[in-house]
Amino acid sequence: MRLILVRHGQTEWNREYRVQGQADPPLNETGKAQAEAIARALSYEPIRAIYSSPLSRAMETAKTINRFHTVEIIPHEGLKELNVGEVDGLYFPDMPVRYPDFFARWKADAAAVRWPGGETLPELQDRVWRATTQIITPQTEGAAVITSHLFALVSLLCKVLGLNLSDFRRLNLSVGSISEVEITEKGYRLVRFNETCHLGSNF
Repeated sequence: MRLILVRHGQTEWNREYRVQGQADPPLNETGKAQAEAIARALSYEPIRAIYSSPLSRAMETAKTINRFHTVEIIPHEGLKELNVGEVDGLYFPDMPVRYPDFFARWKADAAAVRWPGGETLPELQDRVWRATTQIITPQTEGAAVITSHLFALVSLLCKVLGLNLSDFRRLNLSVGSISEVEITEKGYRLVRFNETCHLGSNF
């Protein structure tokens, strides 16, 4: 089977460069246009199900994709974004000022630190992987879509590609991007990564 990984469209917090974990801002107008572009790009795919983070920015993206397919959209708590705790909503430039110790440790080894009042990257990866193993069936034809978030999807890609979580910055996913993993009995193969050509002027 094929696993199509979609990062949700833009929100105002993305545009304003704010930390966005499990807070729930919706798609902005650019994000809605990105979701439409994603939906058109995937309209020809033999999608058998869409699995989504229950957060509104991911669910709205999933529902837009589904206009071309009318398959079941399955919300899954395990696909939520990293819980960043009390940092949610903070402007990124303010982080080294407000949380200097955390910020220094995060820059040094992101996989070894806990977000203030939130999760660690290994905890995130564990729950996203548990969710994904409930989805993947190598013998099944067609494709399943996962609509989720930056850290959630990057942690999943690190898992299937055998990369250390400390190297997660090597895998950047743009808002509205499409990636794809092929799953067979032999293992996993990255087919496309951070594809954004469908976004056009909405990138």
